[in-house]
Amino acid sequence: MIHLPSSPVTHSVYRRWLGTRNYWLFQTLGWGGIFPLAIAPYTLSSEKLSPQALAFNLAFFALCAVGSHLLRVVLLYLLQRPRPVPGLALAVFPWVLGIAASLTFDVMTVGQMLAATDASIPPDSVIWDVESYLDSLLRVFVLLLLWCSSYFLVRTYRQQQQDKLDRVRSEVQAREAQLRALKAQINPHFLFNSLNSLRALMPPEDERARATVSRLANLLRASLATDQEPLVPLSRELSMVEGYLEIEKLRHEERLRWKIDASASAREWPVPPFALQSLVENAIKHGINRIEVGGEIEISAQVSEGRLHLDVTNPGSLEAAPTASGVGLANARARLLLLFGPTASLELLAPSPGRVQARVRLPLPLAPLLAAPLSSP
Repeated sequence: MIHLPSSPVTHSVYRRWLGTRNYWLFQTLGWGGIFPLAIAPYTLSSEKLSPQALAFNLAFFALCAVGSHLLRVVLLYLLQRPRPVPGLALAVFPWVLGIAASLTFDVMTVGQMLAATDASIPPDSVIWDVESYLDSLLRVFVLLLLWCSSYFLVRTYRQQQQDKLDRVRSEVQAREAQLRALKAQINPHFLFNSLNSLRALMPPEDERARATVSRLANLLRASLATDQEPLVPLSRELSMVEGYLEIEKLRHEERLRWKIDASASAREWPVPPFALQSLVENAIKHGINRIEVGGEIEISAQVSEGRLHLDVTNPGSLEAAPTASGVGLANARARLLLLFGPTASLELLAPSPGRVQARVRLPLPLAPLLAAPLSSP
């Protein structure tokens, strides 16, 4: 199967379909490099290169550049989903033939017009017939096939290099997660025993403080377990977030309120650990903390069109929220890109005056193996 997606993270829609600067540089060098070969017979013989012949060759390669660019657009369209090699060849062949036929007609028409301006050429020889058209069609068809093959090979090589880079980044991220897990596992029993001892020292009637210590112990225990996995069900993240919000409520009291609306299918969706908690932390830091009366944090998780729609909405303004290019959000986007591919997104919006929303859209992860727990070395 062949699949060469054009990543919207790397290039905008305009650049993907109209071509980048490097693409047009190679187009110019490629077709321009063939031009000297076309006029070489004139330089190697006594025959003089007429202005009409020079103009014809320039028009020919300019039209070929336009036709090959149309082929690039066709390839990008066809390769938006995986295809087997025979299926791709059958899909591309009629396009190559059709563009070659159109180019041949245009080239021969231009040649006829230029020849008509040359007084040394008899008028009767300017009219081209079917045989000369088919001969020229074969030449143009072969040229476009060679271009199509070259473009495909270059794109395949670049995609393979990008895949290798993504795998290396994933491995580095996995090792970092393992290191964090090992650091967190340094005598965790001592930490939990200390918290239990602290809870036992509290008076039985101080149930609020005892419950807080219990929630903190549960949150730390869940963090140690979750940090060893690249992906966890959203239900586990929601459970951790609720424990975190209960602890934060001790500090904010009635200033902090929250509402969670998550469907059953959304709760089973795999998400990166602490991704939701980091969004809730930002909602408290840049929203609740900055407003005297506080407010409500809304967490919504639904599955629609094969994607998870995860939204965290809080009171505040985009000016007070972390910028879209901030380090935290940039790292989060890079993490989503590695795990879910270029269709994953994270953006900050203002759905209504006085409200800020972190909007996350996640497809299924790129590989099921990413959801497997990491083994300690």
